[in-house]
Amino acid sequence: MTAIHRIVVLDAAPATVQARVACVLQDASGFHVLSARTQAGHDGIGNMACLLDEILKEAQWDRPDLVVVVIGPGSFTGLRTSCSLAAGLAFGYDCPVVGVTRGEALADALSAYVTQHNLDGWLCVTAARSGRWFVESAAPDSLTSGSVVAVRQADWDAPSGHWLIAGDVVDDVLLKAPGSLKAFPIPGEAGMQEIARAGLNRLQGHIAPRPALPLYVDPPEAKLPAAGLRARPQ
Repeated sequence: MTAIHRIVVLDAAPATVQARVACVLQDASGFHVLSARTQAGHDGIGNMACLLDEILKEAQWDRPDLVVVVIGPGSFTGLRTSCSLAAGLAFGYDCPVVGVTRGEALADALSAYVTQHNLDGWLCVTAARSGRWFVESAAPDSLTSGSVVAVRQADWDAPSGHWLIAGDVVDDVLLKAPGSLKAFPIPGEAGMQEIARAGLNRLQGHIAPRPALPLYVDPPEAKLPAAGLRARPQ
């Protein structure tokens, strides 16, 4: 297989709503961010294509060799936008596109910490809407490994044993079972290098296949127009 060197990373998953794009170079010494942009809010998500154009020019790439997109769990609008952009970019440049979850992007570091500290597994818990969390687990009880579920914060119970917790709501999760949960010492989302590495591992078959499609754990939050539905066309 031809070595992968130029990797475009797209991420608009977090419910906090922000867009991240980066050009990551993979060579014999590792993964290196050559150019990157982050823009908060829905304006950032709507501006992802422009941000992408900026980083490609800054990195002086005529084309990527691989596109990696974070498929969720998270913002419905962010996932739909980033996955569509990733698919269009890969089609236009005739290169592969792969998707990774937020937990998969952190998996190497989380699994190493679990092994080092003799824990039972890890959970990546991230904010959802309406008092809910997304919970992704490496070895969840009674669930297929790698599954992602949405739970009500008030109803969620920590699994038995001793688990590592990562994600953007770690402090809130620790309140549920402070004696059995251990916080991952590196807070925040996975870096663009980690996302690129996870995507390359997926492309090369080191982790199970997963389509580069939005991971919609929750349905979209559809609302009726303020003025009501329009009349049926005559």
